[in-house]
Amino acid sequence: MTDSLIAVYCVAALALLLKSAVAFARVGGTDPGAEARAVTPALYGFGVAVLTLGLFIMLT
Repeated sequence: MTDSLIAVYCVAALALLLKSAVAFARVGGTDPGAEARAVTPALYGFGVAVLTLGLFIMLT
């Protein structure tokens, strides 16, 4: 049960980071709002990754 929960969190974090990388690669020009929208999923992905790490440490 806990292994699958940790795996789901890892996949969610990787998906958010990948989404951010793709969005950041598409950003063109000097629009800071577009860059901020591209970085936001990365911050959420980082938060999910930290949560996953904490869960892993707590459960092992």
